[in-house]
Amino acid sequence: MTKQFNGIFRTWTRVQHARHGALPVLWGDCIVHLSHPEFSGNILHTSGIIDIIEHGGFKIAQTRNNYYALLGPELQIPPGDVVDLEAFILQHRSREPALDVYASAAMNADPGCINCGGAGVYRCGEDRLCVCDRCCKHNQGWWQLEGGYGADNGRWACKAGCGVVVDKQPPVLQFLPRTVA
Repeated sequence: MTKQFNGIFRTWTRVQHARHGALPVLWGDCIVHLSHPEFSGNILHTSGIIDIIEHGGFKIAQTRNNYYALLGPELQIPPGDVVDLEAFILQHRSREPALDVYASAAMNADPGCINCGGAGVYRCGEDRLCVCDRCCKHNQGWWQLEGGYGADNGRWACKAGCGVVVDKQPPVLQFLPRTVA
């Protein structure tokens, strides 16, 4: 059986089995699940972690059957025997239900990108990821800068969060559906 890339977790934690020598279980906030889309957005676990590998701005967990991208930080389980893992992960879930740009960037990245190494994101701070401006497709639209943006007022910024700013509003993307009156 060939292992496939199967999902993306935002926040996650490793849980060691009580049985000595058993492989740990990965619990996390699954923002994208490819083989079972109905699991997307849920707190779920996958068993049998064989290895967790650092890959650019995120980590990849290898399990018995699949690979998973781990975008967010690894949560440390508080001491004690009685911990409700689902409630614990829910406490750390992003408060803002915005479109997850990191997942989109990882899925659309250029494999040969010299900026992010094909990850779509790169580490731009100790605990912060940035969307790669070379790989970004700018397909989530543009917003006009105003107010406290100073010299950039009146310019247009990519909504995906890659940091690209242009002088005039780009034309409407060709693949977006249009209404006909």
